[in-house]
Amino acid sequence: MPRQKASQPEVTALLSQHISSVEELEILLLLRRRADRCWDAAAVAEELRTSESSAAKRLGDLCAGGLVEEAEASDRGFRYGPGSAWKRAAVDQLAELYAEAPFRVIDMIFAKPIANLRVYADAFRYRKDDSDG
Repeated sequence: MPRQKASQPEVTALLSQHISSVEELEILLLLRRRADRCWDAAAVAEELRTSESSAAKRLGDLCAGGLVEEAEASDRGFRYGPGSAWKRAAVDQLAELYAEAPFRVIDMIFAKPIANLRVYADAFRYRKDDSDG
């Protein structure tokens, strides 16, 4: 059976709602690849050559976004565990797209803050009121 191509809308939605950096993406994909393992911040930092504090923050963000879950108390750490079938399918599509076109995914991540910044800036744009004279 032929493999289905990654669906742009699902990947775009996942990135815009849950992924704020390439580091966060790399952590998510690491946990997905090694779903059999429980990961703490130190292990992620060592594997991806990042700081432990940054890995801890990203793991917390991914957990809050419902993409990874805290492991049972006996394991301590995090495991891959999207909270819905939609998220699991979107992460699968994202992993496929990242393997095929990593720069395209990176561009999608970096384009997002600019769009958010424009909305934020527009909120402070001065508008002359009709009653001003």
